[in-house]
Amino acid sequence: MTTYCQSHKRHSTFQVGTPNALGYTDCMEDEPKKHRDRYDTSGNVEAEYVDDDCIVLANRKGITDLEALQIEEEQGLAKAYETLLGEVRVDTAMTCDLLRHIHDRIFGELYKWAGRWRTVNISKPGVTWSPPRFLDENMEKFEENVLAKHPATALIDDDAFCNAAAEIQGEFLVIHPFREGNARTIKLMSNLLAAQAGRPLLKYDKSEEGAERYIDAAKAAFRREYGPMTVIIQQALAEARK
Repeated sequence: MTTYCQSHKRHSTFQVGTPNALGYTDCMEDEPKKHRDRYDTSGNVEAEYVDDDCIVLANRKGITDLEALQIEEEQGLAKAYETLLGEVRVDTAMTCDLLRHIHDRIFGELYKWAGRWRTVNISKPGVTWSPPRFLDENMEKFEENVLAKHPATALIDDDAFCNAAAEIQGEFLVIHPFREGNARTIKLMSNLLAAQAGRPLLKYDKSEEGAERYIDAAKAAFRREYGPMTVIIQQALAEARK
């Protein structure tokens, strides 16, 4: 049985269809909440679940257990790292096409919608992201205004690299273009950029506290405050060099 979970409307301080302070159309941050929740979605195949509690996403392998599905996702992530580190050259540009390719490499064996911008509305307590109809426009702006200005050749010292990776991750997470796996996708791209710039792969704090700090840093990016994310990148780079 396939279960569809419907999203609920959320109040926003931005008007639908208008650019906000970031330059992206209708990317929204609500009042912060103290708890976390899964995405709320509505629509098509991207909103399909295999359980009535709407926890386990419908997948190609017919997995019905959340832990088993998460293990499959992590295995896909590991394989994507191995493959992409061999595919991406020093002069490969960081682009939206590459982002879609990365996402497909991670999740393509599990989800039909891997490698494409989402077609459902998503939100979490404290944040509502822009509707799907604005994603093409917003991602074009992201590529032109963020990715293009941070080529590996410009990241000469660690400060330049950490500041660039923080802006790239923060701005990408403001848009949240994929149905699932946004953080994993942009972290992988950041590591490809690290490899191009002659730096080790970043090692993030995987504790619950570390995850909360990352979420807070992503929320700060809505206000174009990249300091918290820069600190996370700096720590991840230092940890990688140990």
